[in-house]
Amino acid sequence: MKTLYINANLYDPAHDIDTAGNLLIEDGVILGINQFAEDAEIVDLKGKWLCPSITDMHVHCFKEMSDLGLDMDEIGVDMHVGTLVDAGSSGCRDIETLLQQIEEAATRIKVFINYSSVGLTHGNQELADWSLIDENALREVVQRYPGIIKGIKLRASASVVGKLGIEVIRAGKAFAKELGLPVMVHIGNEPPQLEEVLNCLEKGDIVTHIFHGKPKGIFDEEGRLKPLVEEKYREGVLFDVGHGAASFSFDVCEKAIREGIKPSLISSDLHKRNYLSKLHSLSEVVSKLYACGLSERQLIDAISIRPAALLGLQNGLQIAHQADLSVIDFQACEPMILKDSQGHERLCRKQVVFEALIR
Repeated sequence: MKTLYINANLYDPAHDIDTAGNLLIEDGVILGINQFAEDAEIVDLKGKWLCPSITDMHVHCFKEMSDLGLDMDEIGVDMHVGTLVDAGSSGCRDIETLLQQIEEAATRIKVFINYSSVGLTHGNQELADWSLIDENALREVVQRYPGIIKGIKLRASASVVGKLGIEVIRAGKAFAKELGLPVMVHIGNEPPQLEEVLNCLEKGDIVTHIFHGKPKGIFDEEGRLKPLVEEKYREGVLFDVGHGAASFSFDVCEKAIREGIKPSLISSDLHKRNYLSKLHSLSEVVSKLYACGLSERQLIDAISIRPAALLGLQNGLQIAHQADLSVIDFQACEPMILKDSQGHERLCRKQVVFEALIR
């Protein structure tokens, strides 16, 4: 069956595509751009954006074993999100159980495995005790599942690392580097200090919750952007929103954007403790960044283009490739209130809707 999507904004800068036009697909395979077929079903996108499928780079979807875990498909394909990255819910001890759940899901799942062997299945201090770190077992698991495991997750908060402080974060980064993997580091309440964490990171690593409104974040006490924050951003450390229940501030984000620090990645950090209470979807998070002043292309870069490159996804607008695409509508709406994690409000008159996942 042929389907012709007309009047689309086609966007895939990784393949030099940024144009208004049409896309022809037959039986799930991309046949051509600005080609026509008389026997095709026509779908008029009316100016909506057609791009590589959306990825949420930070969720928790390890059900039952972790009390944070949400259903993969409920926050994935059911919301027109093609790929989810489970960020540290599992360590090497329980990875086989997580992989079984992944196999049963319609959503594509990738994993940033926890440096701790127990992940988030054993309370809140998975990095506070060296006995919970088993690098030999973790190395074997990472090497066994390179198509699924794409990085190492570390939580650099006082409540997680305990007396081990920055040393366990440094050890986790060194281990990831040995294996040629990036780290995703959660930042929050000190210690360790933000500067200590950033000094561990290099190009391609991810710092998540970057725009939180907690004390001692990316701005100093006088409200100036910390020099090391800008240095690491320019160096290529990826700055991820990681909204979550308590990790996104409109004030911090808007000020950072004005100073040239835009999110590299926009993720939700959806989990059982914030879902449908503090946060409903990745599209809601993207709408908040739209309200902060990011353009349509900047938003798509952060939820589609950069994640695809980071994870090695083959989901571009390429002729003869399997279609794995998202339809996104940036639409005017009735005035609505959006809130950040501190309860601060913005009145918004436009929103981002993930309209379809084409596969």
